Amino acid sequence: MAVLEYSKPIPGSSLTSHKPGERQWERPPEIASVEEALKYYMQRLSNEEVIDDFMVAVESGIAIVPMVETLYLSNVMRGVHSLDVGLLVAPALTEYFAAVARSYDIDYKLSNKDYKKEKRNKEEAKIAMLLQAAVREAKTQDEGTSMLQSMADYLVSEQEGEPMAEEQPPEAEELQQVTEPAEESMPPEGAGLMARGA
Repeated sequence: MAVLEYSKPIPGSSLTSHKPGERQWERPPEIASVEEALKYYMQRLSNEEVIDDFMVAVESGIAIVPMVETLYLSNVMRGVHSLDVGLLVAPALTEYFAAVARSYDIDYKLSNKDYKKEKRNKEEAKIAMLLQAAVREAKTQDEGTSMLQSMADYLVSEQEGEPMAEEQPPEAEELQQVTEPAEESMPPEGAGLMARGA
């Protein structure tokens, strides 16, 4: 006999299990303006021990933008300031961490995204699309259109990250073995889909 577990929370119970305003982020924030929020952060980050710890994180390879996002979101959850104030403070904090990292001679990265690679991928996708359009619009299929198609295929395979398989010309024996497909027998007129064979 199966044992039922009733210890799990009821869906939606988190919305009714506390009084309104009981959680920190449901109350009005302690800091309401961007200026006050910047002052709050600069007072804490000007402490040498604190900024040294942040620089250790940056030196270990953590990007500055995600670190700043985590910093202001944690303060939003604690009710220090609202989310919109955090979003407005984020660029200043990013520049501050970058300046401190430069003063410490630390190689830093702002983000984990490779914007140059993304731009190159967009350009390659556009070129592949134009090459494929040129092949479709060509009136005759010749060696030139074949070359355009192979260039487009190469760019598409680069986009997908798969190495393009080199096509080998079919052997003469394989060409001779190609036969026309057998004609399928048609069901009698009026027979439904289920009357057709497997």
